[in-house]
Amino acid sequence: MPLCRMWLEGKEVKKNCRTSLSWLLLTAFFLAVLASGCAGWKKKEPEPTPQVLFDKGMKFFNKKKYEKAAETFRKFKEEFPLSDYTPLAELRTADSYFLNKNYAEAIVLYEEFKKLHPMHLEIPYVIYQLGMCHYKQMRTVDRDQTETEKAIEQFRYLVENFPQSTHTAEARTKMQICQKQMADYEFYVGHFYFRVKRYKAALGRFERILQKYPESGLEGKIKPLMAECQLGIAKQEQKRKEKEAREEKKRKEREKKKAKEIVANSG
Repeated sequence: MPLCRMWLEGKEVKKNCRTSLSWLLLTAFFLAVLASGCAGWKKKEPEPTPQVLFDKGMKFFNKKKYEKAAETFRKFKEEFPLSDYTPLAELRTADSYFLNKNYAEAIVLYEEFKKLHPMHLEIPYVIYQLGMCHYKQMRTVDRDQTETEKAIEQFRYLVENFPQSTHTAEARTKMQICQKQMADYEFYVGHFYFRVKRYKAALGRFERILQKYPESGLEGKIKPLMAECQLGIAKQEQKRKEKEAREEKKRKEREKKKAKEIVANSG
């Protein structure tokens, strides 16, 4: 009897061992599969909310990382075109280009903002920034002043149409600087004409300064030059008349001589 019991107990132990081993192998298999699967799977990041993405752009913007800021704001517009933050993201994109001194691209974006949001509260700011884009590109008085003229145009529009804007006072100041620049340019050109004795052209430039830029502070320089121009014009006119008189006298003498030759030949 004891031998039989021992034999049965041994058989039961073997059975339990085989079962445990099977479970261990099965568990190891699943763990291996799970591990290999996790290694190949990437955890999907949650989609950013409009607030999160906009704040990310502003962080770049405030840290003066303008290229990254512009890229983030463009992404915001693509992913959330109907968000309440979208107009502001468009505006900050333009600002990023402006602050990064990419004025040509900034102008395009500010103009686009005006077309898309003509009644937006930030329109006065946009007009001011358009003026500043041209203002930043102004050239010295001996060069072309197209950018100066465009800056004046934007600043004047802001002053005349948005007198209550917080940007109007600064726009008026900048416009005065631009007008002084234009006056100096006109004086530079006028003085060049004066030096080469093109007095009519010089006088026209000087008169334009007094008419368009009466507060330029150049009147003291211009008035004496205008007087010299008028004197020079009078002298040139006198010389012209004297030359015409001489040429007319020569013409009459030639005609008289020709008439005498004809009479002589006919006799």
